[in-house]
Amino acid sequence: MAKSKMLKLLSKLSAAALSVLTLTSVSTNTVKADDPTPKELTQVITGVELLDASDTKQNVTSEGDYAVRTGNAYKLRVTFDLKQYNENLNNGDYFTFDIPAPMTVYNGTQQLVDPATQVTIGEAVVTSSGNDKGGKAKITLKNLDKYLAATGGDKVKDVSGNFAASFRFLTDQTKTPISFNSSSMKQEVTHTYTSKTITGPKVGTENYAKSGGQASRESWNSPKLAAIGSVSSGNEQSNWRVRVNTEKQDFGQNIVLHDTIPNDDTSYTPAQYIPESLKIYKADINGGTSAVPPGAELMVEGTDYTVAWNSNYTSFDVTIKDGTTSYFVTYSTTTPNDGTKVANIIALSLADGTKLAQNTSRPGALSMKAEATSLISGTIVASTAYQIKINKTDAFTLTPVQGAVYTVTAADDASETTEVTTNEKGVALTKTYDQKWEGKTFKIKEKTAPAGYKLDEKEYTVKLGAAGSTINLKDEPVPAVFNVTAKKVVEGRTDKLPKADEFTFNLYTAENLKTPVATAKSKADGTITFENIEVKGAGTYHYVIKEDTSAAINGITFDEAGKEVTVTAAFQGGVLTASVTSAEPTFTNTYKAASTSATIKAKKVLNGKELAADAYTFELKEKDAVVAEAKNAASG
Repeated sequence: MAKSKMLKLLSKLSAAALSVLTLTSVSTNTVKADDPTPKELTQVITGVELLDASDTKQNVTSEGDYAVRTGNAYKLRVTFDLKQYNENLNNGDYFTFDIPAPMTVYNGTQQLVDPATQVTIGEAVVTSSGNDKGGKAKITLKNLDKYLAATGGDKVKDVSGNFAASFRFLTDQTKTPISFNSSSMKQEVTHTYTSKTITGPKVGTENYAKSGGQASRESWNSPKLAAIGSVSSGNEQSNWRVRVNTEKQDFGQNIVLHDTIPNDDTSYTPAQYIPESLKIYKADINGGTSAVPPGAELMVEGTDYTVAWNSNYTSFDVTIKDGTTSYFVTYSTTTPNDGTKVANIIALSLADGTKLAQNTSRPGALSMKAEATSLISGTIVASTAYQIKINKTDAFTLTPVQGAVYTVTAADDASETTEVTTNEKGVALTKTYDQKWEGKTFKIKEKTAPAGYKLDEKEYTVKLGAAGSTINLKDEPVPAVFNVTAKKVVEGRTDKLPKADEFTFNLYTAENLKTPVATAKSKADGTITFENIEVKGAGTYHYVIKEDTSAAINGITFDEAGKEVTVTAAFQGGVLTASVTSAEPTFTNTYKAASTSATIKAKKVLNGKELAADAYTFELKEKDAVVAEAKNAASG
């Protein structure tokens, strides 16, 4: 029964993994098909790749085989190109893909939707032949007339894309060759598989772990990313999962989960967190938990935990109050959906800053990286065979940068050089090189930076691959510089002013009240100035000023309220400028002198008569107020 349920679950997963077919271009000439009879399309499948559960392409071992685990689900990503049928595609046209034994294939049906028009233009059906017996996938085109109506064209051409089918091995395999050789293949493809059952005792104690990164089609919108000028909505995202304190050890209070995106690594596509997607659950978990478990309790920010983001949402610290139980954390990041890699790194610390190993069996592993290929099965990616692709983004907002000029030069032949310029998508493609350049190293250097950006002086290198090579580069924006001011009033002092450097103030971003971005002291005239604050993107920024109350000052009652400041940044003539748009805040402290005692003496002299004790009364006044009375002694 349990096995049956698992098969049904994986069947659903395989359906979700199936492709979305995309029509890459449409001619505008009015051409009707001569023969609308559905036909089988042959020699259209161009490749078969093995993917793991995170959609990451797997490589063969040094012995030429794929090493997999028995019982685990994998995917075959199949690429196809129908260009040979340009001007001759009709509803009902189809092609098939045979999946051989001893693979166990999962049934699934997926409607194929063109992402640009959202028209369903095909259907992929995967049918299993039974346990260890392989299966078949059939891709059928449909609704092409509706697609053409949506685009205003009359003829479909240049159809290419991919789909995926899930499978697993139920029994161990040793260098088992599996050949894909159906009529739809341009040429036969053979994989060799070694599959093993992994068993054994538990090793060490898991303190935390990360998984995920798979790209998925989900619409999202982020006001927080919009506020700093980043791309703030989309239809694709990468989803990540983290296990924290898996075995409910007593880590004390206020454990800190640190998460960061390695945007400085050019092998990964720059990304940002979608901050609104962060969720933390208190849950019973184990080392195999990969989804929010039943009975999980959603934690409340500000009550159960706090979050501190960096300025452009590429790292965060979550401080969890109760470190004695286990948690499951989920969140999403932006994703390119172009076949490049995305990654994410986590670490866990105690309240005193002590970093914990990911697993006690590896005490030196004080962080954990998870990576995945960002490509939803079915997404069309333009061919870059024997080309170098440069992805250029803003280092702060991570938005595409247009107009960056690069020189690309062969490392061993300076005469082989070319210039490319990034387009509105931040992409620059070189020419298609001859096959002889495969494996050769090319040097890439920015020649001209677009207006508003600093020139990147660094030289990069990349090796040209048969499928092309991609490098992810960033330009630092020229920041807008501004000052933030506030006033200090000291009630109880005659001039109501502070002494020079008497009080200290910290400026924080509203998203991170732990680490100040600047510190300033009050001046003798009561002014407080945070100088040369920088922002790097157009948008609205929120700051909070707080007085440092950590050291007491005699007679002073501090103003402990945080004062909010709003800054607006915008491009003017290609130059980013910023200014404070909120009212100048005032901090009001109260001064009261410490009480003390003093003896004030006076002498009474009476001429012509003997002075009697208590004959006269004397008043001590502060201005018009009587503060003390006294009578004379007989001695005066």
